[in-house]
Amino acid sequence: MTITKTNNKTPTQTMQKTPTLPTLYFSNDEPKSTPTPTVVEEESPSVLTLPPELLHTCLTKYADWGDLAKLACVQSKWKNIVEDAAEFGGRDAMWELSMCLLHGDDEHDGSDTETEENDDNGNESNKKNNRGLQKNEALAIKYLTRLSGVEIDETSLPSTESSSEGQESKSVLPTNWQSSQNDAHAADEAALLQLATCHLSGIGLPAPNPPLALHLLQSAYHLTNSVQSAHKLALLYEYPSQSNNLISIDVVAAFEWFKAAAENAHIPSMAELALCYELGCGVTQSDEEALDWYTKAANAGHSASHYSVGEHFEEARGVRMDHEEACLWYYRAAVLGEEDGMGGLRRLEDVARRVVPEADHEEYVVRRVVPDALEADVEEARRIVAEADVEGVLNA
Repeated sequence: MTITKTNNKTPTQTMQKTPTLPTLYFSNDEPKSTPTPTVVEEESPSVLTLPPELLHTCLTKYADWGDLAKLACVQSKWKNIVEDAAEFGGRDAMWELSMCLLHGDDEHDGSDTETEENDDNGNESNKKNNRGLQKNEALAIKYLTRLSGVEIDETSLPSTESSSEGQESKSVLPTNWQSSQNDAHAADEAALLQLATCHLSGIGLPAPNPPLALHLLQSAYHLTNSVQSAHKLALLYEYPSQSNNLISIDVVAAFEWFKAAAENAHIPSMAELALCYELGCGVTQSDEEALDWYTKAANAGHSASHYSVGEHFEEARGVRMDHEEACLWYYRAAVLGEEDGMGGLRRLEDVARRVVPEADHEEYVVRRVVPDALEADVEEARRIVAEADVEGVLNA
């Protein structure tokens, strides 16, 4: 039995498909030369003797990228068959081919599906499918560049490092976008993000190219409304480890990109923006703004932000002191698995015992005693909770 799982690894990946070609791609349309009288020799059967429609059906139904690469070595007129299949298949085919070339024999197979098969003993085992192609990162970069839909003039890109004269580099900001790109519909978010990663790490390239990586991420933000690219840009300016110390720290630029992503409902950026306001990193310190964004992040499902909101109520930062409200936020953080939430409840133990809803204790104990309770059998989880030392867990 085969089970197919779908993972959202990139914003626009699609289901795995075999390459496609035009129906008459294999037709023998070469002009026939005048035969010369020679001794007739018996020829061995050849695939070229099959009708082109039948040959097309067989190959497009069963052949994968690696098979097409082998066919390119069989006939000179098929030497471009892999590229032709990528062109004919459109965006999805070119993306698949790029990922296959980029990852080769790695687990990534160029799709967003993982195939699981049961072995003879009934156990599930992941089956790797590398699509039959060897890794060719340079060629992958070529296809990704075509797919990105963005024309790049590298001579106009700013430097990412401070000059030897002490002048600061010009950081990329959401507001300083300048591009001659007229057709935003041609830009591809997934290709731009992947290209940026490659240029940042030097994958398939002679050396890393941080300015181009920043430009690609900025293009993804402005041309495809990619909040993921805005968050990535903020991380690059905030944390040197994100760029292997190739991009100078710029807390102001980091704040601006966190804000751009947070205002477009990117949850991790909401929490990071709140931290910027809390610490005064890249912006004037403001407990009120920090609390506002922590609350938005918490309400959107960011577990750690629940604790931060509780901390503001406990310490009267940007709001009047309210230990009862703090305990409620700490409790929510603890239920979501945040250890700091338990620390907050212990600090305010007397208040917590009075305001934390008793009806929700079972849910909290389930999460503490049975880590996988949400995926476990319901009756089994209830049995474990019933046998657990509830008071001991709550006081742990």
